[in-house]
Amino acid sequence: MSFRKATKLRQAIQLLAGISLLSSMFAEANPSRPNILIIMSDDSGYADLGCYGGEIDTPNIDSLASSGLRLTNFYTNGRCSPTRASLLSGLYGARVGFGGGSLGDWWRQYDSPAHRGRLPYDTPLLPELLNTAGYQTMMSGKWHLGGSLIKLQPELATEWKTHHPGWTFDDAEVEAEFNALPPQRGFDQFFGMHGAQGDFFITPNDPHEYYEGNQLAQLPFNRTYSMHCYYPHENHYAYTPNHGKTSQAFYDTDGITDRAIEMLNSASDNQSNPFFAYVAYRAPHTPLQAPEELVQKYLPRYQDLDQFQTDRYNNLVDKNLIQDKGYQKTNLASYQTPEQVEAFKLRMAVHAAMMEKVNQNVGRILDALDQKGLRENTLILYFSDNGAASHVGAMMNKPYNGSKALVWEGGTKTHFIANWPGHVPENETSHSMVWVGDLLPTLLNLAGVGYPQTFRGKATQKLDGRDVSKVLDGEEIPPPETLFFNDKGQQSVIYQGRWKLLIEPGWYLQTSAKEGIAYELYDLHADPTETNNLAKQKPELVQTLARMCENWIQETGIVDYAKIVEVMPNDPF
Repeated sequence: MSFRKATKLRQAIQLLAGISLLSSMFAEANPSRPNILIIMSDDSGYADLGCYGGEIDTPNIDSLASSGLRLTNFYTNGRCSPTRASLLSGLYGARVGFGGGSLGDWWRQYDSPAHRGRLPYDTPLLPELLNTAGYQTMMSGKWHLGGSLIKLQPELATEWKTHHPGWTFDDAEVEAEFNALPPQRGFDQFFGMHGAQGDFFITPNDPHEYYEGNQLAQLPFNRTYSMHCYYPHENHYAYTPNHGKTSQAFYDTDGITDRAIEMLNSASDNQSNPFFAYVAYRAPHTPLQAPEELVQKYLPRYQDLDQFQTDRYNNLVDKNLIQDKGYQKTNLASYQTPEQVEAFKLRMAVHAAMMEKVNQNVGRILDALDQKGLRENTLILYFSDNGAASHVGAMMNKPYNGSKALVWEGGTKTHFIANWPGHVPENETSHSMVWVGDLLPTLLNLAGVGYPQTFRGKATQKLDGRDVSKVLDGEEIPPPETLFFNDKGQQSVIYQGRWKLLIEPGWYLQTSAKEGIAYELYDLHADPTETNNLAKQKPELVQTLARMCENWIQETGIVDYAKIVEVMPNDPF
């Protein structure tokens, strides 16, 4: 049954029954509900994949594209935690505590609902809704959505109070911290990190922060690596003790996959209940660490940075992933010393090596699904949480400008692949605009699960995301009327899929030092790489869109970033 036919069937049934009753009835009566596998990388550039025109070897991921669907206009929230929050809630990040670039580290929490940095317990999440409907739910990887184990590790309370002077810290707060972690938010199985940082290479004598459920995990050290741990100079990073060493170690990307495969194998033993698996890699997020042989493999590919940019752009045009309208090249040599340029090339090589490791491990997951006969009824979604980060500049996001945490296209737009044999069209490209918050309503629809009107005794918010099942069925759909972004004082809106206004775009310390308010307006239809600022030519449109942004800020409760910096000078987002 196609997505479109299945949707019409559900709509007809919904006319005769309430949403909650429909969800349980459909879940029981539809044994063909798909398994759902979300694989997300961390800080990967738009064209990092071979199937998106990149020079990195990603044949396993490319195979998903050749037998599936690629999107050219998939948007995230431009930063780790806000993207994850919208993915699992279907709401704008500010509605669930992740506005303004908030991050899900418990020491960074801010006393405002829009910036709390912890998912509210009374907001339903995708794993909770699928689990209630009979799905086996599992996660391996990076959480970064708040919470802590102070309940089980009371010694952490002193540090928590140090970071939050004057806050009330009672038993209810301890419980709220505990209830924000994955095992309490709908995942039957969880392995991974609560936060974002930490070494990729862990040797037997190193401390670590990986958890199995709510307990510190026992890591396996069953592989030997020659470890490259990049750092610009001695004592700059804490993540350098294993650089240059060869020894047995746990490597994050391999280890996350090992545990994910174990979970998938356990799910295969109960095929009467479909599974939802969320594999959240940290690569190629900092610290930049990868096997030395892969780093050396990629160094030669980044010696001519001008040609590198040209090749990525031309390949995107050839693959019909962008229209040939020109773009701005980056000339590093014009503002960096030769030594800095060489260090930049090394960072790019480590970034690429980390991406090849992701590709290798996606291949392992696909093999595991094939071996268990699960591939045919598994919907696989692959994407990044945002664009590549600033340590590789905008280079890895070319031809788009900007990087992670910036609201230009390079920060918020990423590659996206959907694959489901016999359901998603093969080797096709869609230019429809899809946002990460659209995935929750879409997946609930495909699983036959309704969104509740109340959850844990509180009325739920209207979803910001929309069901985009038709896109996965091969149709082009109109864009949303508006799509908003914000991060550390920056605001942006895409209006009717065409007009994009940016307000104070850039790094806060730079923009706040300049007088006035900077506006940039782009026609994404004619200028998808944001090279021609039309703000002065269309002042009325600028003001109209600026009012939309201001209304949205007021509606979602976003706090002016200057106030956040004033209150948290040592721990800003």
